Amino acid sequence: MEDYNDIKELLQPKGDLKASVKLRKKVHTVLYKKHKNRNLSAWIFGGISLSAVAAILLIILIPSGLSAKQILSEAIYALENTENIEMVAEIRTRPMENFRYIDLEENFIKHKIEIVRNDSTLKWSINKGGRTAMNTGHEIYTWIPNLGLGWRIDNPDSENVLGYLASLLNPRDILETELRNCQINNGSEYKVTQNGEDIILTVHTPAQGNFENPYSLNRSITESENIRKYVIDAKTKRLISVAVNVISGKSETEVLKVDSIIYGNGKKNFFVPIEDIKFVEIESQTGGLTGLSAEEAASTILNAFETWNEKILHQVMLPELWENLHKEKFRESKLISIGNAFSSGIGSSVFVPYTLELSDGTVQRHNIALQKTNSGGWIVTGGI
Repeated sequence: MEDYNDIKELLQPKGDLKASVKLRKKVHTVLYKKHKNRNLSAWIFGGISLSAVAAILLIILIPSGLSAKQILSEAIYALENTENIEMVAEIRTRPMENFRYIDLEENFIKHKIEIVRNDSTLKWSINKGGRTAMNTGHEIYTWIPNLGLGWRIDNPDSENVLGYLASLLNPRDILETELRNCQINNGSEYKVTQNGEDIILTVHTPAQGNFENPYSLNRSITESENIRKYVIDAKTKRLISVAVNVISGKSETEVLKVDSIIYGNGKKNFFVPIEDIKFVEIESQTGGLTGLSAEEAASTILNAFETWNEKILHQVMLPELWENLHKEKFRESKLISIGNAFSSGIGSSVFVPYTLELSDGTVQRHNIALQKTNSGGWIVTGGI
């Protein structure tokens, strides 16, 4: 108990705040809705839930002797003001890879993040050099400058595009995200400590997903055993820093760190210039190869490399990606063998091992990643 005396003093409310009947009904309604729908977009875009923040604080801090009234009062107070936020996240990844991807062997890549909240609209941009994403409040644009190619997504779900980074879009939502993890019982362990005027929330979570085949293990933060450390100013309740370490065997590797967070007040114009980029509507993409097993689809696609059969290839990936990323390398390649399809991790992709002889005589062994569309056809999502 004594370890939390300073935290208790810092969290002591200035007045005796009581929830009105209207607020209690609102809290009940929000909790009911969040129980029914655990899609993270509701946590990011659906407004800030006072009850959810209070609940996670209760889960973590009540054992220290803090009362529910104290926690709820401070949670309400901390959420009164809105800020524009700029931060720099450093992540072990590759510049052109998707925002979910991590690699323990890669160097840190800087991600410049800008967040603007005007009234109830959340806008953001993330630039990692080789790939950029922007939410205008109504749709998400993501593009690869070197290819001059991008995608536009309506009704955006930030987690689908950003993975763990979605939780950083509003630092006050981090505790809501952690509450969601508690609700789905993913085995997380929570610890709160204090260092001077900093409250430190540490979360230890096992890897999420099916790893009978370990191929996807440690390829994203969610698909890894990780320790997440959030440092929060005890007075302002603002996030100061974030660090994520991945545990692999007996080693522990830092894969994400945020040490620079700048908060600003007032309205701010938000615009990221987009020049010379061809955008493709996600909904307009092909329906894929139908009527085939995963192995049959993989064989059909990889065999199409030899004559560069665009009739097949354009059904499973955007023509612009084939032309800009893969044609020079894979044209006239010959398929040597494929293996049995398998799943790994939490995604909906199916992986098929293959061995390919490239036109220059070198041999490539990899796993092509396939995914079914809503219409039941196979498309390529990676692994080439």
